[in-house]
Amino acid sequence: MAGHTQQPSGRGKPGPAPSPSPGPGPGPGASEPVTLKKEIGLVSACTIIIGNIIGSGIFISPKGVLEHSGSVGLALFIWVLGGGVTALGSLCYAELGVAIPKSGGDYAYVTEIFGGLAGFLLLWSAVLIMYPTSLAVISMTFSNYILQPVFPNCIPPAAASRVLSMACLMLLTWVNSSSVRWATRIQDIFTGGKLLALSLIIGMGFVQIFQGHFEELRPSNAFDFWMTPSVGHLALAFLQGSFAFSGWNFLNYVTEELVDPRKNLPRAIFISIPLVTFVYTFINYLCYGVTILGLLVLRWRRPALHRPIKVNLLVPAAYLVFWAFLLIFSFISEPMVCGIGVIIILTGVPIFFLGVFWRSKPKCVHRLTESMTRWGQELCFVVYPQGAPEEEENGPCQPSPLPSVDKPLKTQ
Repeated sequence: MAGHTQQPSGRGKPGPAPSPSPGPGPGPGASEPVTLKKEIGLVSACTIIIGNIIGSGIFISPKGVLEHSGSVGLALFIWVLGGGVTALGSLCYAELGVAIPKSGGDYAYVTEIFGGLAGFLLLWSAVLIMYPTSLAVISMTFSNYILQPVFPNCIPPAAASRVLSMACLMLLTWVNSSSVRWATRIQDIFTGGKLLALSLIIGMGFVQIFQGHFEELRPSNAFDFWMTPSVGHLALAFLQGSFAFSGWNFLNYVTEELVDPRKNLPRAIFISIPLVTFVYTFINYLCYGVTILGLLVLRWRRPALHRPIKVNLLVPAAYLVFWAFLLIFSFISEPMVCGIGVIIILTGVPIFFLGVFWRSKPKCVHRLTESMTRWGQELCFVVYPQGAPEEEENGPCQPSPLPSVDKPLKTQ
């Protein structure tokens, strides 16, 4: 949302009352800071990672991976390698999550390390491209599977599928806005359901193998290419698989709500990633390169920063090499599509300079951007957490120098 923004607090722990801010007089709850409650334990942390990874992608991506890889054996190898690269990225995010203990995921890290413009462009592209399209695909896939038994002999009507998709999105949006506890409970239930369904598919696969139907898995047939894949084809195959693995970094969006993140963040990663890799190996990643690059920049700029989790530099380096490979050959293979994506991202530059960077703008423009920001916060039930003053001064990372809103939102 364009306009002046306020950064969340550093650690999310309750502390002394914040000093009064200019604006309306303090309300009844002004003696206590607004913070995110730590209600997410290890089990819920694991289900957040697994539940966000396992979704519609596993039912959509295998076709593209198999088409671009050219053989069953290479397709399975791409799935395994995708799980390994996901684990490397997750370890890098674990270090960032405890070094910069703020909820917000990629946006919080990129803004902290590279500044407001980079963080704004990241969130701009996410709001315009990444999140809407992925949520649309997930909700449409969900509605199609729900409606298929009702229309067993034909394709479900498009109108019915869209209405059910919108209803599902609205319901889940309301639940996530209302209660962290209920959101995690629903996440736990749906994660269990997805794992159960995939377990049934794996079980039926083993039944077929035990019955002798495994011709395509024989070494002599597994790498029998029906086409010779080029480097560009391999990059596209990895990108198709990345849609299925996307979501592994979602736990970093709720770091402030995680109970004992120093222990539970790496535990959740080591429990969830191998499990998901196992599932995708039997069923059939450009992703988060800028954020991983930020880890190297943070190591260089702030070498003395306290890091409860510190990965070997070879881990982010290997991830960045893989990310650069995907980026370069994706541009070579699909220059038009990648170019359009870059143009959409760059459209956020004038919005950032108008709403955030241009501080001496006319009062009418200032009021417009401020009202748009406040309206967006009220629409999405956003109230920024407030930490103790000394905590923000002594925290591991200081907030980026973005202007703040003059009129704070009411928290009651």
